[in-house]
Amino acid sequence: MTDSLPTEVTVLTDVNVLAIGLTEDHPAHDDVYPWIQNALDGPNVLLVFDYYPLRTQYLMTNSFGVDAVAARNAVQSLVRSPARIVSATETTLLEAYEISAEKDHDVYDSFIVALARAYDADYLITTDDDFDELCAGEDVTYTNPIPAEQREELSFIQG
Repeated sequence: MTDSLPTEVTVLTDVNVLAIGLTEDHPAHDDVYPWIQNALDGPNVLLVFDYYPLRTQYLMTNSFGVDAVAARNAVQSLVRSPARIVSATETTLLEAYEISAEKDHDVYDSFIVALARAYDADYLITTDDDFDELCAGEDVTYTNPIPAEQREELSFIQG
């Protein structure tokens, strides 16, 4: 799959993508990880919202059964990687509410789009199915790397 991924792009992920990508025995790992690997080891740039490493470790240990030390090591490795840790500003937060109202979509997903706008992300990689309309008219391309038939078998954590 790595060969078919775009190159020299900026990639923003949701928290589930990070948690799945860092959990090697997760059933969707092979679908998700190439996006992360291509950003860490390859030509792309991975944007990681600053709260996500903390939440990722929590998901790995509490939802995916990863040992606490292994989860902590994986997340710390991600933070030390070439990934860019990005933060929200007051403007980003307010824009999330504007996007939410304009597109009649929940503010959390709208926040991810606001981050994509703020950091000029080329791709927004999420495990959510409902970003098609949210990303319509945006400069970011929405991708869910998990095949549709596999998504129904998986459970994801909100936030």
